[in-house]
Amino acid sequence: MPLKKSAGNMYSWITHTWGPVTGQCGHGCAYCYVPRIARRFSLRQSAPRLIERELKTDLGSGNRVFVCSGCDLFHEDIPWDWIRQITGHASRYPGNTYLWHTKNPGRALEFPQQMFPPDSILCAAIETNRHYPCMGKTLDPFERIAGLSLWEQRKTVTVEPILDFDGSADGFARLILIGKPEQVNIGADSGHNGLPEPPQEKVEELIELLAPHTKVHLKKNLRRLLPEHHLYERAG
Repeated sequence: MPLKKSAGNMYSWITHTWGPVTGQCGHGCAYCYVPRIARRFSLRQSAPRLIERELKTDLGSGNRVFVCSGCDLFHEDIPWDWIRQITGHASRYPGNTYLWHTKNPGRALEFPQQMFPPDSILCAAIETNRHYPCMGKTLDPFERIAGLSLWEQRKTVTVEPILDFDGSADGFARLILIGKPEQVNIGADSGHNGLPEPPQEKVEELIELLAPHTKVHLKKNLRRLLPEHHLYERAG
């Protein structure tokens, strides 16, 4: 079974996606695109399940693979053994870069990091430095960053969809940098969900504070909030 070519605008540098787990995500974020797609095609979302045939996928070499792009592999609903099988299969193809994207990075620390392929990137997804009802049952952003900070391999932070944050941009920037990410990706709501978004000046200030310490990648969907910025030209 071949890998799927990456589609959509989640990350421009990703070449393929691999989805060995499917089903409804327990976070329940109101803006998640997966339930929206399920409704569009009249698909019934069920409890998470392991797709065992995906564990026979030839992951190849030289690919940049987003693992479980349609769910959160490190949610508490996902059994330990599923994660062990998935990381074990990925480790048989060490010539790839693997992105492990989660709102619960602390759970990844429950597993020995040698269980993961050598070029693994743990990405903590956060939206703001506070909690809004639209964020469902997600962990507090401070807990997410605290978990990421203990990861010893490559790590990034994705702020998407960016929501208005408490106080000045300085406090939010300091929170993000606790995780020591090699890159921060910033994107906006693509689903027209009417979310509480920050004004343009706060987004600009956040970028200015982050840029001296880490690479900042502005996603194309951020143009709605921030029409012009030189970092769009360099985003990769």
